[in-house]
Amino acid sequence: MRKKQIIIAAGIIAILAAVFFALDFIYPFPKDRLYPSTATVVRDRDGSPLRIFLPPDGARRMKTELGDVSPVLKRTLIASEDSWFEFHPGVNPVAVIRAAVTNIAAGRVVSGASTIPMQIARMADPRPRTFSAKLIESFRAMQLKFHHSSDELLEIYLNLLPYGGNIEGVAAASHFYFGHGPSTLSLGEAALLTTLPRGPVYYDPLRNPRQALEGRNRVMLQLREKGVFPADEVERNMKLPLPERIRAVPLHAPHFSRMVFERIGQVPEILTTLDSSLQQAAQEKLRNHVSRLRAQDIDNAACVIIHIPSREIRALVGSADYFEDGFGGAINLAGVSRSPGSTLKPFLYALAFEQGLMVPGSFLYDIPVDYSGYAPENYDRSWSGQVTVKEALARSLNVPAVNTLAWTGVDEFLTLLRKGGISTLDRTADKYGLPLALGGCETKLTELTNLYACLADGGMYKPLTFLPGNEPVSANLISPESSWLVLDMLSSVTRPDMDDTWMMTRDMPQAGWKTGTSFGHRDAWAIGLSGDYAVGVWVGNPDGRPRKGISGAVHAGPLLFDLLRLAAPGGKLPPPPDGPGISEVQVCAHSRQLPGPFCTERTTIRTLSGRTRLHPCEECRQIFVDVRTGYRLSGECLDRPGIERRIVRTIPPNLALWRAANNLEVPHMPPLSPDCDLIPAGAAPRIISPAASTPYLLRRDTPLQFQQIALKAEAGPESGVLYWFLDGRLVSKGEINEKQFTEVSRGTHRISVTDQIGRTDTVIFEVK
Repeated sequence: MRKKQIIIAAGIIAILAAVFFALDFIYPFPKDRLYPSTATVVRDRDGSPLRIFLPPDGARRMKTELGDVSPVLKRTLIASEDSWFEFHPGVNPVAVIRAAVTNIAAGRVVSGASTIPMQIARMADPRPRTFSAKLIESFRAMQLKFHHSSDELLEIYLNLLPYGGNIEGVAAASHFYFGHGPSTLSLGEAALLTTLPRGPVYYDPLRNPRQALEGRNRVMLQLREKGVFPADEVERNMKLPLPERIRAVPLHAPHFSRMVFERIGQVPEILTTLDSSLQQAAQEKLRNHVSRLRAQDIDNAACVIIHIPSREIRALVGSADYFEDGFGGAINLAGVSRSPGSTLKPFLYALAFEQGLMVPGSFLYDIPVDYSGYAPENYDRSWSGQVTVKEALARSLNVPAVNTLAWTGVDEFLTLLRKGGISTLDRTADKYGLPLALGGCETKLTELTNLYACLADGGMYKPLTFLPGNEPVSANLISPESSWLVLDMLSSVTRPDMDDTWMMTRDMPQAGWKTGTSFGHRDAWAIGLSGDYAVGVWVGNPDGRPRKGISGAVHAGPLLFDLLRLAAPGGKLPPPPDGPGISEVQVCAHSRQLPGPFCTERTTIRTLSGRTRLHPCEECRQIFVDVRTGYRLSGECLDRPGIERRIVRTIPPNLALWRAANNLEVPHMPPLSPDCDLIPAGAAPRIISPAASTPYLLRRDTPLQFQQIALKAEAGPESGVLYWFLDGRLVSKGEINEKQFTEVSRGTHRISVTDQIGRTDTVIFEVK
């Protein structure tokens, strides 16, 4: 008989199991409802929340892992809601019978039998409270218990619990009610979070504090009676006050947080590299700076601070006020593409160093040039003549930079910038052309500042990051030697565009820095390096409105130095690289080339060993002069008596032409003796006006004598008088420093210039 009963029981169990599995197969649990989309919490490097981006349904739902929840809360919830949670199959039969008896005896519902899986089923698939709904809920609870472990279910439960309004889950409740995460919940806090889901409105601690206090304390008394927590701990926590407010959704570093969220997407949590204290201080500095700029018709600013070794963003301020209307407050101006002005020049000179074309002590010429109609000018529209590379960069002179780009090649410079992380250069080299040297392109403050960081990191490029723990993949952009030479130039204290007193403050770190002003007076930039930090500042109008007179040095520089003091107090610049990569070479002081036998004054400059190309000086010469006549002699005339040797210093023809045109002294050599027929070696004059590549237009309503074309040529001091021939007819003659003009008619013409020793240059040009 007993065996038969066992068989019958086993058969019933088998049938019930078959029915359960069949129903489970036919009606699977809607698992997507167990994991509703959660808010994305963007955190700083210490884990503090910066901003919470809510999911599409607007719920303040923050995901938490079971391991991140206080054991106190786990024990409190299980002991209060489902003490047999680990053992029952989803439904607790004992609890069902006990609740039924209690409710029948009381004549009303005074006790429930819902287990944690049943509560999960109800929260995931809410239904009216009917008997049939209860059966479905029980079936769903068994499904949950069958398909999930107890830890998985408890984690789901903790993330679904309702806490009033749009607050869901213990992580959100802990943050908004108590201001901290669920890992540090006290017994009193855990008891309140256990009570609230039973009636989020009834037990609301803000609207119904008395009921919330009674409910919380009742839970703790029950826990004491069950022996879950000792009496003294319960008594101590019952004296703690309830929360008096719900904390606002955090909104720190809003531009940075939005940038991170848009790049990563909707994930529960993003731990970033931001240093909140540095961020807050930078925000305050920038806000104060902008308040002063607005009186000067400049609306806004942005800044970024990058940790050079890791290339982590430690601070990013996208505008003075994120919530401000009318000044582009919500725009992340640190990530907007703008013309960089002169800030690319250091990398142009670095490329020239790499190619062996020049070094900081080399001479360049700041004089007017014309590249097929493109004639760059300096910011102040003045010229300086001969300058060193170091001076050209320190003074941000434009023509030396344009000439340097012409020598290095636009393609090569574009390749360097793109390799350095400038992502906005999407056109070809011929579209950018030589204006690229002066910022004829667009870049972002974040990318430009990271490019500068390479100079203080041995020339290594590393991608910018806002996520900690990523080992940056580095690539060699510039040699350590060229990087250090450029950074050394950028650390020059004396700058004509800024008062030197900024460097005299006691707390100013050692720094290398560069300013820039964009085309059209729209953008002012300042980038600086010190210690482990690179700091970038942009100032301007978000709507692109020009502001005449805007200057990187005047309007962006002061904020840069404030931020350098903030980020790198006592910061130093890196020492020269080890090894023989940089060598000191003695050169002619007059030409900065290898000294020849007639170079009497010499100086020492730094060069890149095995890379810098220097040629023998051609500007210091020895000539022979007839003492009686004063004529210069050459060739067969050198056997005459009464000859005197002289050392003369010449200058390049283009520099001589500019100095002559500006009434500056030009070294002249004595004229060649007329009875010496041999033409000496040297460069022939070179015609620069008229230009073969430029068509000339005559106005029909203006007489020809008022439309004369200038005759200009570059010539050395030995050239003497220049003779100009138009279509074979002598039209003008004069010294290099004399202004020459000629009338022309429409058509194609041939212009020639011949110096007094017979050297000639010819150009074909067109007049329309």
